Order: sequence, then C-alpha cells, then structure tokens
Amino acid sequence: MRKAGRSMAHSLRGKPCRPRYWTPWVLMLDLFNSADFVIFTTRDFANYRGISIPAASKRLLRLAEKKLLTRVTKGLWANTSHPYFHPLACVPYLLGREQGYVSFLTALHLHGLISQIPKTIQIATTGHARTLNSPVGDYAFLQIKPELMKQGIKWSDTHLPYLIATAEKALIDTLYLSTRKNRRFAHLPEIDIHQTDFREREFERLLKQLPIPLRISSVIRRRWEDISGKTLQDVDTEG
Repeated sequence: MRKAGRSMAHSLRGKPCRPRYWTPWVLMLDLFNSADFVIFTTRDFANYRGISIPAASKRLLRLAEKKLLTRVTKGLWANTSHPYFHPLACVPYLLGREQGYVSFLTALHLHGLISQIPKTIQIATTGHARTLNSPVGDYAFLQIKPELMKQGIKWSDTHLPYLIATAEKALIDTLYLSTRKNRRFAHLPEIDIHQTDFREREFERLLKQLPIPLRISSVIRRRWEDISGKTLQDVDTEG
C-alpha cells in the first residue's frame, strides 16, 4: 500500500511525474474555468501557452468541436458555462479599438424603463454600423459621433465589466437615432420613466451639454414630452 501523504504524482522510483488524469485537455479545461479565460482571443491563449497563433487556433477549434468552448466570432472564444459569462461581457472584445458602449433599447431594458427584451444587443460605436449574429447572441452596432460619448456612460457592476449608458443617456441616444433618415426607433415600446430611478434633471442636463444640433434636440424634446407627459420646463419648475 502507498504510504499516507505520499503523492500519487510519484513513480515507483520516487521521481515526480504528472498523473495520468492530468492530460493536456484537462489542464486546458482547468485554465478555461478560471476568471481570466471566460472570454478571450486566440492571441491571448497563444501568448499564455507560448505557442503560435495557428497552433492555438487549432487547439481551440478542437475544444469547440467537443462543445467545451464556444467560438463567438473569428478569433474570439468563450466558456459559456462559466458563471461569470454573459453575452454583454463580449461587447468590449467585439468593439476592439472602437469607442463604444451598450445603449439604446438594450440599456433601457437593463435600467428597467422598458419591459420588452430587445432581440439584439444594441451597442453605440464610433465604427461603422453593422450586425453580428453569433452563437451567444445577436449584436447590432449603431454609429454615434465620438463627441456624443463624453458623458452619461459608466462601467457595469458585473464580474466581467462593460461600458453601458445611463438610463438618461440611453434614452437620448435612442431618440437621437430616431431623427436619422432611416427612422430607426421611430416607433418605441412603452417607456416607463415614473416607476424607475430615471433622473429627469440629468436627462435635461445631458441634452443641453451634449453637442446635439438645435434642430435634432428640438425633435428629441418633443418626443420626450410625448413619453413623459411633461416638458423640460416643467422639470425645471419641479426642481
């Protein structure tokens, strides 16, 4: 019998060796269960393992074929079974070098202003408008000018944080895009600003301070009156 306290990782000669159950696959799965590899790029894995990107890609594809990892999009992977995983946590990786944040109906839903769950995760970006249909969710990237990204954005309070518009900024972003030629968000689901922590004075402040052309801000004000049943002058009076 093996003496108590003697490691199973020792051979009969007493030299340390790796147990049989420590296969490369088990070691990699142990890695992906860590918080550092819930969502990661092929380059991240290659650098960690000290191997080439093509070699890393092959290993990750094998794991994906075994349903042990999910390929979100080219070069981006996720352990969707990890408790920290959420499709929103992929947003910083999908944006890459672009400025951007979760906004529009997605943010309005997360802040409790609308009950309807949007079909896509909507993201404000400085890059070109596009959509991405992935195994973890569908993403819609909507272009916003960089100068409109200076205020009203914060980090999420999650294990894997992402930038998200405040409720007030998300509503401004939504109404701003509704003035565009394609009339996106021309028809909105019911928005409830009265049963939430929506800050009407903050909405007014952002609308005044953000560099939004007067013609567009006037349209936003009219739509605000339709939603809230009051004018921003009423908000000033209440304050």
